[in-house]
Amino acid sequence: MIDEWPLPLRTALRRGRLIVAEVPAAVHGRRAWVAVYPLAGGAFNVLQREFDNTYIDNDWCFGPDDGMTEARSAQAGDEGQLSRILVEWGVAADQLTYAHRTDYPV
Repeated sequence: MIDEWPLPLRTALRRGRLIVAEVPAAVHGRRAWVAVYPLAGGAFNVLQREFDNTYIDNDWCFGPDDGMTEARSAQAGDEGQLSRILVEWGVAADQLTYAHRTDYPV
């Protein structure tokens, strides 16, 4: 459950900050992340996206069509649903971090 996450991540999420986890990509030559986008009212969009390495290496990712493939998406109505989605997708709390600390391009 989210209450077991590190306090700084819980606080960031509750304040509306994007958090991400890098995960294995399905296709060689790509990098993948699961991103948690907080929404108004305590809901969340959860997206798994893969990006072509060339686009990331050259800072060419400016929008959804820039070397990005959306692998899957879900919407969580609350923190409990968010936690269940991440567990189902194989994302552990210790994988999550702030987007600005990674190469996550969007």
